[in-house]
Amino acid sequence: MNYSRIPDWEHLRKRYVAFWNNQVEGNAIIAHIQNPNPSAGKIPPEPWMAEASESKYLNPEKLYRRKQWLRTFWNWHADLFKYEIPSYGPNIFAGFCGGRVEFGADTVWHEPVISSVDEFPKIHFDQNNIYWKALLESIDYAIKNLSGKVHIGLPDFGGPADWISTFMGTENFLIACIEEPDKMRDFALRLADECNGAFDIVYDIISRANDGSVNWMPVWHPGKMGTVQDDMAINFSPEMFADLFMPAISKMAGHTEKTVMHWHDGCAQHLDKILLEKEIDLIQFGHDPNTGSFRNFLAHMRKIQEAGKKLFISCVEAEDVEFFIDNLDPRGLMMIINTENDDASAKMEESVRIWTERRLNRIKH
Repeated sequence: MNYSRIPDWEHLRKRYVAFWNNQVEGNAIIAHIQNPNPSAGKIPPEPWMAEASESKYLNPEKLYRRKQWLRTFWNWHADLFKYEIPSYGPNIFAGFCGGRVEFGADTVWHEPVISSVDEFPKIHFDQNNIYWKALLESIDYAIKNLSGKVHIGLPDFGGPADWISTFMGTENFLIACIEEPDKMRDFALRLADECNGAFDIVYDIISRANDGSVNWMPVWHPGKMGTVQDDMAINFSPEMFADLFMPAISKMAGHTEKTVMHWHDGCAQHLDKILLEKEIDLIQFGHDPNTGSFRNFLAHMRKIQEAGKKLFISCVEAEDVEFFIDNLDPRGLMMIINTENDDASAKMEESVRIWTERRLNRIKH
């Protein structure tokens, strides 16, 4: 497969390979710099794009056209590369197991289908499921129409606590975690096994037409890379979450050559337990707007790096970038950086190089 139509990919590939080897290619951290596109409003959506309809998510051509239109709202710079995720939304493994998918105007979610642990046997991965078939059709469309032009990304499968909370509804789920912890843990482990099987099917198809692995963040790796997450962890103590759901996360994390964990500073109480998981290689540390300044979590970010994990911070406002580069190790560091406009993004790209080079010189001396 020839990837020359992905702008600057040969150069970017070297930078990402260096990142995974704990090196810094070109004296600059991996920086996904983005800013609003001032011309975006001039491109109106097609009427069907504003509807709360199933077809715009499950019809592969419509799905791609809508994603392309949404993409026009942002201009990408530096290490952001062209990629496409051929799936209808987040946490999609729930839909493949019998979850009831709701298609909104702007996103997709799942409504409860069971209310108690006694109904867990009803939930299982089904290759005859209509949403699973829709995913495979979307992947096939992407391979036929986009291969070599963009990277085809792996879907957001989700995580065990997130899946089960959507199957049961939040209240029933939390009560069951307290009253039936053993059944909850076993169910999460079974789902993790089934998700690994679904992941392998998708990866085997996409990898035949792709250079390495790309996830939705995006992170790129030259081999088989998986992603784990669990936003519902915010509701648990570190001990309870580690007991009930980390075994399933560990099973998923150990299934691939490299594993990225999507996490939030709002769930920072779990960090010590997560860092004990040796199969997690990179932590995407996201910022919740209700947690105060992102700078307040510098100690958590340092702890991630000190544990030997790579760190992906998102999203970082322009005024905070120098602070984080000055106070973290640039080796194995990535950021998504927001700026105001294209000129600011170009200046930021140069500043990132200057700040990274300065920080590397300090570390060496």
